[in-house]
Amino acid sequence: MENGSSRGSGFEKIVAAASGIAEAWNERANHWLREKRITFTQFRALILLSEGEGQTLSQLSRGLSRTRCAITGLVDRLEEKGLVKRKRSRKDRRLVYVSLTDRGRELAAELRDRVVPEISRLEERVMGALTEKEAAVLVSALSKLSEGLTGTEAPGGAADAE
Repeated sequence: MENGSSRGSGFEKIVAAASGIAEAWNERANHWLREKRITFTQFRALILLSEGEGQTLSQLSRGLSRTRCAITGLVDRLEEKGLVKRKRSRKDRRLVYVSLTDRGRELAAELRDRVVPEISRLEERVMGALTEKEAAVLVSALSKLSEGLTGTEAPGGAADAE
């Protein structure tokens, strides 16, 4: 029982540390995005969509590591803000493509110029505390924990490492 208890407290420490990192990251990132009234996930979606001509909901789901249901809601909110539009494929009506509107492209360009460099500096500062090997071990360990919680392989997990 002792071993199970120490594993449990180890897991609690990991969850507490991960939560603290996520909260600090979100607070810092949201500080930059608050004036534009978008969330960090919406920001990521705008940047991802700005890199191409349009993506299906499934492609967005994979690119943002979110469920298809979560992506549908995300696109709904971005569409309400006039930042994206949906278009059905003419060849396969089951496919729905999402692309930026002119307003969405303008915002994505502004975010890329203003916010991406700030996030990159923050990422360098945070990740600079770890060696490459430590970072790789951390990603691997967290991916395994994520897989255990969700029952699916997390991005950056064992399959991605090969």
